[in-house]
Amino acid sequence: MRKRVLWIIGAVLAVAVIAVGVGPWAYAKFFHGDQPDALGLSGAATGGSGSLDGNWTVAPESAAGYEVWETLNGQRVFVRGQTQDVTGTATVEDSTLSAGVVEVDVASIATDSERRDAMFDMMIMNTGSFPTATFEVTEPVDLSVVPEDGSTVSVPVSGKLTLHGQTRDVTTNFDIRRSGENIETAGAVDVAWTDYGVQKPTTFPNIVVEDAGQVQFSIVLGKS
Repeated sequence: MRKRVLWIIGAVLAVAVIAVGVGPWAYAKFFHGDQPDALGLSGAATGGSGSLDGNWTVAPESAAGYEVWETLNGQRVFVRGQTQDVTGTATVEDSTLSAGVVEVDVASIATDSERRDAMFDMMIMNTGSFPTATFEVTEPVDLSVVPEDGSTVSVPVSGKLTLHGQTRDVTTNFDIRRSGENIETAGAVDVAWTDYGVQKPTTFPNIVVEDAGQVQFSIVLGKS
């Protein structure tokens, strides 16, 4: 009888060890889900010609989202949430971007997990009170450096990023190119979540979300 009890105890301990050791790996491989590619310029550009001057509108194929890293019992994985519910306008004068704003419907951002998205909407971003995120250009951007052959240039852009009702000045590099009648641009802004009053989730103590992440975007502008 004593041997049987010891055997049962040993089996339970073995299962516990396997759960601790294999659990995070299994989460990352099987339960975490496939993540989309980071937002950026996709496919080949055809190039374009003619004046860039005029009014531009964010096209439906644009997208925005976030990337955050989390650790489950030592297993580090990233999560990306994305949406195409993006609107905005831009104005170009004398080949200079003089004004531009992009607005994102935060509640429409989705990941591979509906439970994660519900927590993101209600507990983290509070989309009921702060339904949109925006990026507004605050300094002129010289677009004369953008070639007509469709090749990409990297251009620094300064603006105001608003998340969770908090606005901060940021500067980041935009990859910009011409494609047909459109302007295509993509980039990312590194953010510390607490700078925007965003609190990391603590519901699951074995899941640790990192303090910083990225806001990513891929914007297509069409002439208005």
